[in-house]
Amino acid sequence: AEVVNLSRNIVITGDDLRHVDCEPNIGSTQGCRCTEHRKKCTVGLHTAQMHAGTMSIRNVRLEKCGQRGIDGKYCLHFHRLSDCPDCEFSGNAIEHGHQRGIIVHGTHS
Repeated sequence: AEVVNLSRNIVITGDDLRHVDCEPNIGSTQGCRCTEHRKKCTVGLHTAQMHAGTMSIRNVRLEKCGQRGIDGKYCLHFHRLSDCPDCEFSGNAIEHGHQRGIIVHGTHS
C-alpha cells in the first residue's frame, strides 16, 4: 500500500461538488454537454492561467476541484502561455479532484 502525505499549510477548497444536468445543444467548453453516456456533469473549483502572465502554485492542497464533463476546467491549468520560465506547479496535493488534476497545455520553460 502507498502512503501519501496530503497535509499542507495552505488549502484551497472549492464548494461542495455539484452535479448539473447536461445541455444537448452546447459546445464542450460552454458547459455540460450531453453525450450517449453522460446526462450530468460534476462541477467544482478550477484554476487557469491563460495566454499571458505567470502563475506559481507551490506546496498547496486543492480540494473539490475540476469539472468532469466540461473541457478546460481543471484543478490546476496552464493554457497556451508559450515560453513561461517562471510558471510552476510544485509539491501540490489534490484531493477529491474530478476530470484531470494538473494540465500543462502549450506552455514550456
